[in-house]
Amino acid sequence: MKSAYLAAALLAATSLAPRLDAAVVINPLAWGLNPGDTFRLVVITAGGTTATSTSIATYDDFVNTQGLSGITYNGASLSWQAIGLTPGSSPLTDSSRYSSTANSTRIYNLNGLAVSNTNAGSLFWRTSPGNTHLNPINWTINGSGNLEQVGDSTRVWTGFDYNGEIRSERNYNSSGSLIGTVTAALGQSAAYNSYNSSTRQLTAKTLYPSVGRAVATANGWASVFDAPSLSTSYAMYAMSELITVTAAAGVPEPGTRALSALLAGTLGVGFWYRRRTDARGKAPAAPTGA
Repeated sequence: MKSAYLAAALLAATSLAPRLDAAVVINPLAWGLNPGDTFRLVVITAGGTTATSTSIATYDDFVNTQGLSGITYNGASLSWQAIGLTPGSSPLTDSSRYSSTANSTRIYNLNGLAVSNTNAGSLFWRTSPGNTHLNPINWTINGSGNLEQVGDSTRVWTGFDYNGEIRSERNYNSSGSLIGTVTAALGQSAAYNSYNSSTRQLTAKTLYPSVGRAVATANGWASVFDAPSLSTSYAMYAMSELITVTAAAGVPEPGTRALSALLAGTLGVGFWYRRRTDARGKAPAAPTGA
């Protein structure tokens, strides 16, 4: 019976505390950042989408269905945008895109590792000698709302080359003369002829938007191969709004509050059980005057 009382009381105490895995609480102070520093987060989505839309808003909507609202700082969720190139939007030059200003601040993945900084050799976007990141963009939020590292084979729709520009291929006519180039952003595909100068053979091909590889730190993070079709489902990268580090003195993060609530409830149950045990084990008082 005592164990039943204790189990019921513990259940009541823990049910009042928020789930510890209900949100991923970022702590930039633990990453070596200081109050006043600014940074952005970059993630890969756990789920996939097709690349049939030419509107960047479609991809923004998609990344915001991927549990990113569970990533909080100082108790608040963050705003997110997809990192992708469409016919009407460039991730590198559009002033309305978070990623277009990525070079002006530090970028971190969800594991607290720097993907890029503001040094010339470690920018998020650069063209020479190649866009190599410090760490890969390979951390996501899984269906349970927890941090998870994606697998080596995870592909990502981007639509851009390593420098943020649209992928292109040369197009030849039947005599092997170059007649121009074709391009393909998200939502686009283009037929073209490649030419082998050694065999003097033309090969008819279709160019699809670029696809990156999440675990890559070199140029492959952006463009590693062409997709087989626009309807193939791949993940996407997303970048957060600009975050300013605060000291948050005296204001515990949600995860800390949850742990505190759990510990307080457990201690309360222990105190209650001790008093109950002491009361039951105490001998009856002797009658007055005996």
